[in-house]
Amino acid sequence: MFRGVFAMNAACPVCGHRFERETGFFQGAMYVSYALGIAEAFVLALVAMFVLAPRLGLVGAIAVAVVVHVACVPLLFRYSRVIWAHVNIGTLDAADPARLAAVRARDGRPSR
Repeated sequence: MFRGVFAMNAACPVCGHRFERETGFFQGAMYVSYALGIAEAFVLALVAMFVLAPRLGLVGAIAVAVVVHVACVPLLFRYSRVIWAHVNIGTLDAADPARLAAVRARDGRPSR
């Protein structure tokens, strides 16, 4: 799905599924990213409060939690798009010419 840290392939190299079928398709992934970010921040807050704060103090615990959260942002970005794409996999167009051509090429069948 991804060809770099933030760059995505236009289509799946195996099945030909187009990842962004319309402009703004991945806008819904922002909601998934938000939910993942809230869950991650909640876990980080608990760890900071009960594990790090007694050892490092409140400021040190908050600093560690913020650094870990910022380091996790690229993962949240990537996985939110993957989850959003999988949620919408049921909306595949089986007659999509690009998808059919990719499947035929993968299976070694000639294009029509």
